[in-house]
Amino acid sequence: MVAVFLGRSEEIELKSKMLSLALLQAYIVLLALLAKLDLRFFFLRVALILPFGGSIALLRPFFEPGEVIFSFYVINVTREGVAAGAALLAIIVVSVSAVVLLSSTTRMQALIASLRSFRVPGEVVLILGMTLRFIFLYMRSFQEVVQAQRNRAFSLRSKRVKRSHVLRVLAYTAAMIFIRAYKQGQAIYQAMLSRGYNPEVLRSWQAKKLRGQDYLFACVSLAVVALAAWVAF
Repeated sequence: MVAVFLGRSEEIELKSKMLSLALLQAYIVLLALLAKLDLRFFFLRVALILPFGGSIALLRPFFEPGEVIFSFYVINVTREGVAAGAALLAIIVVSVSAVVLLSSTTRMQALIASLRSFRVPGEVVLILGMTLRFIFLYMRSFQEVVQAQRNRAFSLRSKRVKRSHVLRVLAYTAAMIFIRAYKQGQAIYQAMLSRGYNPEVLRSWQAKKLRGQDYLFACVSLAVVALAAWVAF
C-alpha cells in the first residue's frame, strides 16, 4: 500500500519515487537475507509473477499523453508515459517481492491464524482455512480426471472429436467435481460433529499474543516506511 501511494502520487518527482521504492525493495531483500532465503529462488519467483503486471507498465509510454520523445509512424512515446511506466514497474516489483517474502517465510495456516490478532471472527478464520485446504484437494482431483481422460485417448485439441462432444464431456466433468465436492463436504462436516465439533467453541478462541520481537519488527518496518516517505517528499 505504501509503495502504491508513493509511486502513484503526482506530487512526487520520478527520481524521488524511484529512490523511495528502491529503499523499500532493499529492505525487503534484507529481510529475505535475514530469513536465509535463497536469493536466486526468491528473484526467480518474482520474475515469474512480474510479467502479469509488468506488461501493463511496458505499455504505458505508448498511451500516456504528454511530450513526445520518440515517434514511429502512429506510435508515440511520451516522457510522461515513460515516467509513469517506470513508476508502475517499480511498484509492481516491490509489491510482488513483499508477497513472495511473506509466502516464503510464513505458512498459509499461520497467515490465516494471524487474522485472529486483528479480531476477525473465528468462523471466518475456519472457513478460510478449510477453503484453502480444499482448493488444493480439488485441484488434485481435477488433475486425476484429466489424466484419466488422457488415458482413454480423449483430448480437447483433437480434431477428430466434435466440439459438441467436447462441451458435453466438460459439462459432465464439472458436474461430477461439484457433486463430489458437495458429498465430501457433507462427510467432513459429519466427521467433525462426531469428533465433538461445536461452533460455540470458536468464540472462545484467543488471538495469539504479540511478543517483544514482533513489536520490534513493527517499529523497524514503520521506521523504514517513514524514511521512504521522507525521501519521496
